[in-house]
Amino acid sequence: MRVLPFPSGTSILNPPELKSPGWIYRSLSVSPLINCAGVRTNYGASNPADDVINAMNAAAEAFVDLDELAEAVGSRLASLTGAEWGIVTSGTAGGLALATAACLAGNDPERMLRLPDADGVPNRVLLISDQRIPYDQAVRLAGGKPLIVSTVGEAARAIESGEVALIVLLGRKARGGSAISLRSLVPLARQAQVPILVDAAGLRPGNPDPWLSNGADLVAYSAGKYLRGPQSTGLLLGSKALCSAAWFNGPPHQGACRPLKVGKEEIVGAVAALERWLADGFEEREGKAWRHRLDLMLDSIGSIPFLSATFLLPSDSVTALRVRLSWDANRLGVNAQTLIEALLSRSPRILIHDFWATNNSIVVDPFNLTEEEAVIVGKAIRSELLSPRSAPNPPQARTLYERTGSWLLKIKYPRYFSEQSLELVQHGHAVQATHRTMLSVGHASGQMIGDSLTLQARHEASPMAIYYTFEGNLLSRDGEGIVRLGAASNENDGPVFRQQFGTATWSARRVETTKEGELEQSKIREAMVADGTSTVGVQFDD
Repeated sequence: MRVLPFPSGTSILNPPELKSPGWIYRSLSVSPLINCAGVRTNYGASNPADDVINAMNAAAEAFVDLDELAEAVGSRLASLTGAEWGIVTSGTAGGLALATAACLAGNDPERMLRLPDADGVPNRVLLISDQRIPYDQAVRLAGGKPLIVSTVGEAARAIESGEVALIVLLGRKARGGSAISLRSLVPLARQAQVPILVDAAGLRPGNPDPWLSNGADLVAYSAGKYLRGPQSTGLLLGSKALCSAAWFNGPPHQGACRPLKVGKEEIVGAVAALERWLADGFEEREGKAWRHRLDLMLDSIGSIPFLSATFLLPSDSVTALRVRLSWDANRLGVNAQTLIEALLSRSPRILIHDFWATNNSIVVDPFNLTEEEAVIVGKAIRSELLSPRSAPNPPQARTLYERTGSWLLKIKYPRYFSEQSLELVQHGHAVQATHRTMLSVGHASGQMIGDSLTLQARHEASPMAIYYTFEGNLLSRDGEGIVRLGAASNENDGPVFRQQFGTATWSARRVETTKEGELEQSKIREAMVADGTSTVGVQFDD
């Protein structure tokens, strides 16, 4: 994160005479970004459209009974999409939590006020193993207990048990590409009267709605991504009874989901965004604008030897047209991570998301670009590819410090310590380890430069692998430093999400190696030799 000096006399309430885009963030000493990463929540997703802002400003001019507003909005969403009813939620994840509460408790006060305790009633939420996403944990927020199945047969047995209150499918896989489709579940769910919810977060709503038309009872969309509504809003559409129960389980009412608040301005803004999206010819006009911005960027890049561009058509998971830039990393002397970091260090800062990148390619999403910014991005990419910044010199062969052994770790979180361990093996500058926490075991790899350690551990978990990135100094008997904490699903795996949960501090001390530790170190050493990370013939000295 880049923090700017605070300009003297500047505040949110005292704008400069010449206001440039992003001035309000600079007044808070934060540097804004040119966003080529699409509609990622990490970076603000999308800016509300002018029509949406006008509607929100108008909503801020008066007061209204929110239950009366919900009735009117439900009818308007129904007429726009063909659904029975709908509500505005705090994003798609908020819609998932509210839908879960509705299916567990309806609007029965006794059940509602017990949530998230739903023992004694059907409380299992059926999730599909190959449709897991980081956000499906929202069902637990409302008291749902995930039940993971991998085949239609497993799903059928779970549904027949009478314990399932809701089935959740991932929109971009529910049509195909999964072991369990919406079509295969509809007859089973209908017979058992179990509702189906489709999570269609970044997908396109329509009239008639494609998911409700094919048997789903509920569908959740983001209103703050491609619709360009308020960033914190979503839409829950479908069964009037269930959407109404979802509304009563959430704000302004005093149930378990009260924290998922949506203001009157956001509610109106989300409806305006949907009306704008469904206007005749709107999506076609947007598509032409995306292509025009990409063409401007490519024209600014110009012809570069060993560089090619491929357009990526809209898909079930990404609505906007994008372009993939690929190059010969050896010929141009720059890899994707170096390019991404170089673009982010420029002024203005240019953001390319890491998890779409390979070693020699990046993907540019034009959704949030202006025409002026598209030209700036193209020129910056050309500059960095033709004149790459020199990479740090690789470590020189020199006396190395041997750190192979068993290490006891103490991680300090805000309210407690966690005791963990490393079985570490060092070959030259390469380091690998087995990392043990109180709950899991992970594999770690990294490097030692002198006493300086960098080590990243991955612990397999569903729906996200958990990451610990250790940085600091490891001496002969002890050590200390910081650990960056995060988690990432396979499709979103990259540095941003691997470090999304902030940092903690660690300390270490060397302990006597046990027979179990010696065996583990031997296995790690053999693996290092096999995959080429071992350095042979280097003298170690402590």
